[in-house]
Amino acid sequence: MGNHRRSRLTDADLTSLLSFAQTLTDEASQCLTGWFGKAAPGLKRDGTIVTEADLEVDRLVRNAVRTRYPDDGLLTEESTQVFEGAAATWVVDPLDGTNNFANGLSHWGISLALLHEGEPVLAVLDFPLLGQRFEALRGQGARLNSQPLTVPPPGELHGNQFFITDARGYRNLDVSVLFKARLLGSAAYDLAAVAAGVAVATLETLPKIWDIAGAWLVLAEAGAVIAPLLDGPPVFPLQPQVDYIDRVFPVLAAGSPEVWQLMKAGIHLKPGAERLARRLQSQGWILPQ
Repeated sequence: MGNHRRSRLTDADLTSLLSFAQTLTDEASQCLTGWFGKAAPGLKRDGTIVTEADLEVDRLVRNAVRTRYPDDGLLTEESTQVFEGAAATWVVDPLDGTNNFANGLSHWGISLALLHEGEPVLAVLDFPLLGQRFEALRGQGARLNSQPLTVPPPGELHGNQFFITDARGYRNLDVSVLFKARLLGSAAYDLAAVAAGVAVATLETLPKIWDIAGAWLVLAEAGAVIAPLLDGPPVFPLQPQVDYIDRVFPVLAAGSPEVWQLMKAGIHLKPGAERLARRLQSQGWILPQ
């Protein structure tokens, strides 16, 4: 089937792949839930934390994909970070929100996406303690808990609506908008929250590709807007033989083009954020003058 999928994906192909992804996500979420409250964190080389739960789910997903679809590629946060250029590649964050998970907060889950020719065509994002599963197929829409999902129009804008950001954005960016800021600690959930209408916008400052690949498709299929915050290299299609372990993709998502532009106009680097600026510029992102 892998060679057939190299040239095209039919709706029947996508339906079969979604069934596989749903079953795999069920197993992964059950594993994560079993580890919750028990997994001691350790530190990775970049200073972020990892737990045995991350690693076990990473192994589970890799083994399942290699058994069912041996021709497919893998791109995962914990083990396989170079995109080899396979026509079909699974992009996996086995535990998005590890810090929340390790510290007993409920906003965490698994993000699973399938890329075809470097572009996302399938996504399953599951947040088991929240009881929320987001799914999307390219050209077939998005769903939340099996119900069709269309981002609700923001309507009248006011100061009681939420925008979500991450800790780096909170420390380094001045966001001058009327919305209330929230930090939830899971990039995948932060972005999906826009599709669900929980937030009118989400800003992720330095996410990796496994943080955003699934949510990108969910947002697009739900009718939201997601795009890089800065001018620079395109996010998709992914580039073969690139190591994505340190690649970052500053993105802004919003419930409408108007809100997206309003948010972008209100985002500025704080004085003293030179380290963030250098990192973004080193990867080809162009900071506004």
